[in-house]
Amino acid sequence: MKLFTSKDKLYTAGAVLCLLILWEVVSRAVGASIILPPPGETWQELVRIITYENFWTAVFNTTTRSLIGFTLTFLTALLFAVLAGLWKPLYYLFSPLVVITKAAPPISIILLALIWLGTEKAPVLVGSLVIYPIIYTNIIAGVDNVDHKLIEMAAMYRIGRLRKLLEIYLPSIMPYVLAACSTALGLNLRVVIMTEVLSQPPISMGTSLQTARVFLNTAGVFAWTVVAIALAALFDYSVSTLRKRMEVWK
Repeated sequence: MKLFTSKDKLYTAGAVLCLLILWEVVSRAVGASIILPPPGETWQELVRIITYENFWTAVFNTTTRSLIGFTLTFLTALLFAVLAGLWKPLYYLFSPLVVITKAAPPISIILLALIWLGTEKAPVLVGSLVIYPIIYTNIIAGVDNVDHKLIEMAAMYRIGRLRKLLEIYLPSIMPYVLAACSTALGLNLRVVIMTEVLSQPPISMGTSLQTARVFLNTAGVFAWTVVAIALAALFDYSVSTLRKRMEVWK
C-alpha cells in the first residue's frame, strides 16, 4: 500500500495553499506585522534564521534532547508494558503511576524538572514523563489484543518463550507500538521546545523562540514554529515509512 497517492499529494498541496491565502488575507485585515506577519515576511525571516550560524546547532540540540528522551521512554515503557500485560499484579502496581503521570499538569512537571535537573536536562525529563503514558497504554492494549488461540496453540506445541515473544506477541503489538511512536514523537518534540522556552538552555529552538518573543519579532516566532512543524513532519514520515515496511514484513 502506498503511503501517499498522487491525489493525496494534490489535496495536501491545495490545503496548504488555502491556508497560505487565508493567512495572507487575515494578515492584511489585521494590518500589523507585530500581531500577525504575512507569509512573505515570515518566509524572509525563515531564510534569515536558516543562514544564522547557530541555526543547525540549535536544531541539533533540541532534536537530540527529544530523541534521547523518546528512546529512553520507549524502551522503559515497552519493558514495563509487556511485563504488566503478561502478569496482572504488575499491571495493577503500575496503574497508579501511569494515572498520576497522565493527570499531572505539564507546567508542574516543567517546574519540578527545572528544580531537580537544571536547564540542560529538564526538557528531556519533561518530554519523557509526558509521553510515557501514551506509549505504555498503547503497548498494553496491543498485548491484551494478542490472539489467545495462537497462544494456546503455542502452549500445545510447547513453543519456547523467546520464539513465542518474537513470532506471536511482537507482530501483534507492532501496530500499537507504531501508533504510539507516531503520536509520541511529535508531542515529545513540542514539549521539549516548550520546556526550553522556560529553561533557556544555550543554543536551542526553545531559547530562540523566547528570544524572538522578547524582541517582539513575531515573524521570528512564526519562522521557528515552521521549523518545528517541519521537524515533526519528518518524524511522522519516518514512522509512516517504518509502518509500511513492517506491514510488508508481517
